[in-house]
Amino acid sequence: MSSQHIQLISDQAALEALISEASQAPALALDIETINWWDRENERIALVQLAFRDDERPDAEPRVAVIDALAGVDLEPLRAPLELSARPKAIHNASYDAVRLSRHLRIRTSPIHDTMLAARRSGERKCSLQAQVEAHLGLRLDKTSQRSDWSRRPLDAEQLQYAALDASCTLRLYERQIARGLRGDYELREPPTSKQESLPLMASIRLPLHETGAAATPEAAHTEAELSGLPLALLGIVAELNGRYSPEHLAVSVGSERVGLVGWIIDRMIGTEADVDEGSARLEIAALCERGLLRLSLTRRLEATPAGSSLWQRHKA
Repeated sequence: MSSQHIQLISDQAALEALISEASQAPALALDIETINWWDRENERIALVQLAFRDDERPDAEPRVAVIDALAGVDLEPLRAPLELSARPKAIHNASYDAVRLSRHLRIRTSPIHDTMLAARRSGERKCSLQAQVEAHLGLRLDKTSQRSDWSRRPLDAEQLQYAALDASCTLRLYERQIARGLRGDYELREPPTSKQESLPLMASIRLPLHETGAAATPEAAHTEAELSGLPLALLGIVAELNGRYSPEHLAVSVGSERVGLVGWIIDRMIGTEADVDEGSARLEIAALCERGLLRLSLTRRLEATPAGSSLWQRHKA
């Protein structure tokens, strides 16, 4: 995708003009970039990317706007196209992007076509954005910039290109899926009434407060967690390779670098044919941190807490 189709939005007038144009598009593709996503209290949306086609020129290249959410721009105008418009919004893994838009901006995006969900419903086994783009668009996504610092300003050309390409590819996937008759309907759940309800909890192993190192809350004191599949694999990787991965590096690596000990753990926990979407990995890493099983070191690397190491060792035994 040529850089001439990317527009960086960092002031109110440009955002208002964008909303006016995007509101006329037959469909929107949406993507976001976040910072501190592993820490619920400090997580922030850094960028909001919108891709759409000009309604009067449907065969033209998609337009992509990269909105700088850290530039002090009032993002309330996004409510009109994302929440109030009946035009479909395409998102790959809406459980990540749409939930964070709701949490941080109070914008409940609707209606949503989740391109990952549509791929799964069609019976495909590799449903990450990277895998879907390669299979259906014939492109290989370079995920190097995913590990970059999205709070840094100014953004460099590689960051802008990466952010814009994800949104553009999501729009193209949506168009292909609609042409194939695939359904990706996704509805946001109502916000949880308490912090505990927001955690993916399953009963089995009780984690006492003094083991987890979590905040002294009733919810944390009674958190019970049994891990399997991807969460257990992520915990195992960090426990075996303490201090090697930053949260971003780990989220990207488990989806593409299935080699060595990391590959062995991932293959054993979720299977050799399964692939991991970055958004799904982020959700699980954040949940492990919130449960007190992982923590961030002073050098911003993931470490297993005593409770996390103990749980992994019990599994290995």
